[in-house]
Amino acid sequence: MQQPLSSATAEMVWHELPRHIVGGRLERVASQAACGRVLGEDVALPFDFPPFDRAAMDGFAVRVEDCPGPETTLPSMGLVKAGEPIARVLQSGCCARINTGAPVPDGADAIVMVEDSTDLPDGRVLLRGAPRPGQHIERQGAVGRAGDRLLSRGQRLDAGAVAALAAAGAERVNVFRRPVVGVLATGDELVDAGAQRRGAELFDSNSAGLLAMLGYGWSIGRAPDELAGLTSRLSRGAAECDLLCITGGMSRGTHDLVPQALESLGVRWIVSGLNMKPGKPTRIGLAPSGAFVLGLPGNPVSCLVCFALFGRMILDGREGLAPAPPPRLRCRLRDSMPANGSRPMFQPACWCVDDDGAACVRPLAWRGSGDPFGLASANALIHRPAGAPPASAGDEVHVVLLSVPR
Repeated sequence: MQQPLSSATAEMVWHELPRHIVGGRLERVASQAACGRVLGEDVALPFDFPPFDRAAMDGFAVRVEDCPGPETTLPSMGLVKAGEPIARVLQSGCCARINTGAPVPDGADAIVMVEDSTDLPDGRVLLRGAPRPGQHIERQGAVGRAGDRLLSRGQRLDAGAVAALAAAGAERVNVFRRPVVGVLATGDELVDAGAQRRGAELFDSNSAGLLAMLGYGWSIGRAPDELAGLTSRLSRGAAECDLLCITGGMSRGTHDLVPQALESLGVRWIVSGLNMKPGKPTRIGLAPSGAFVLGLPGNPVSCLVCFALFGRMILDGREGLAPAPPPRLRCRLRDSMPANGSRPMFQPACWCVDDDGAACVRPLAWRGSGDPFGLASANALIHRPAGAPPASAGDEVHVVLLSVPR
């Protein structure tokens, strides 16, 4: 059995995790409800697009041979509208008014833009300029041919992709099933927001933060710092989830019982600890059911940072995407930073694009991984290697993106 990664850097985990992640099952959903889902099949165009020669401009359909000079006057056969049957034939020596997207009448081989025309009182039309063959006509199949790949398996569907499915007439589509994600908080000291706090109790911010990061998922609740009750909750979560996120109880204190409980359930560790700040106690494993187990520190900043670095990667892979590290940039520092310590660090920060179009970042003041407000204004993490020297304003640093500034 392969030994788990111990004292692993983020880069080591990013390299190792894809070996263990496979996509989930497929389900068929309405295309209009598929935004945000990952496509489980290639989608091909079922017909040529456009399916007929169509006008690319409002104007007049003509025969080029009828418009040899700088100005031509022709009688109009009426209007060809978008959506009407393809049955019109343009008679020699005539023109037809045509809307953008309408089928080009048989016999017509050019469109004169409406801006280059004048309607005359007798029903004829003055056309200016000698049109070229094919002018302002989009030919059948110019965008794509029947059988061409429109969308690819493993593609996250956004609004443009959903619109493309609709344009291709795809009413339903196969997508990867959204993983079932459970969040279990541990700690006798935790209470729900709004509860009457007594003594040294703390409000549970980790569950709220993780569910907000996920955008979906369910809270399994909280488990006590007692082995039998904790094991029971973990057993349920590992059986029902594709990814079980546990917060707290991961370190070496007298009440840090989660690793022991998970091992008793047969969890095999992929990562048994990290060499980074914050997040040292983080563990990642696989349950016998095939569920991923992500053991996160109880400290709020550590919890959310490690989920952003590793949890999202697991979910992306389970949803059918190629699992990859979070997006990263090189950004210019707006403020100086002191030398880094002996562990790689992910410092909460705020990034933006300056007036010159360059990405820049400002480190945020925070009081360590136990500061529940340390990520309140952050949309990025400055990634500094172990032993990094002091950095000055204007220096470039590596930045992990949490969100896009607005």
